[in-house]
Amino acid sequence: MRLTFLGTGAAGGVPLWGCGCAVCSRARIDVSVVRRPNCAVIEAGEVRLLLDAGVMNVAEQFPMGALSAILVTHFHVDHVQGLFHLRWGEGELDVYAPHDAEGCADLYKYPGPLKFKHLSKFDAFWVGDVRITPVPLVHSKPTLGYCIEHDGARLAYLSDCRELPPATATFLQEWKPHTICLD
Repeated sequence: MRLTFLGTGAAGGVPLWGCGCAVCSRARIDVSVVRRPNCAVIEAGEVRLLLDAGVMNVAEQFPMGALSAILVTHFHVDHVQGLFHLRWGEGELDVYAPHDAEGCADLYKYPGPLKFKHLSKFDAFWVGDVRITPVPLVHSKPTLGYCIEHDGARLAYLSDCRELPPATATFLQEWKPHTICLD
């Protein structure tokens, strides 16, 4: 299982508009310091999962058929803005996400090829031969982290959480992930 981060920044990113600090100033001249909104990809055998879609170039990076599914942690725009460009395509792509009646803007109303599947906490499911268990996180919107397992490797992806709920902490202690991505 291979994890690649495509974006690790907060909603404002780096450089932050209007900020003159040393890091933001450097990012304006050195692209290696730029941080875009949250997004990662996991490749596990034949399965390719996009974790959040905060970057705006998802459509360019992943043509139709390149992704097995998308896992959305929550519906803040900095985690889903890349989905808006995918709505005009053809075909179908499963998007697993927490139940959030509001979603983000009109993604639910005009999903195009995106097939939203709302998840229940701790209710594991499979994408190909990858087992995924959604775990609840504490944030200002309904939010899930994902415990991903393939061929004996275990990774916990826990984004935008202020703290771990006791049930999630207990699950992680028992599940024993090899890698934890915690923000």
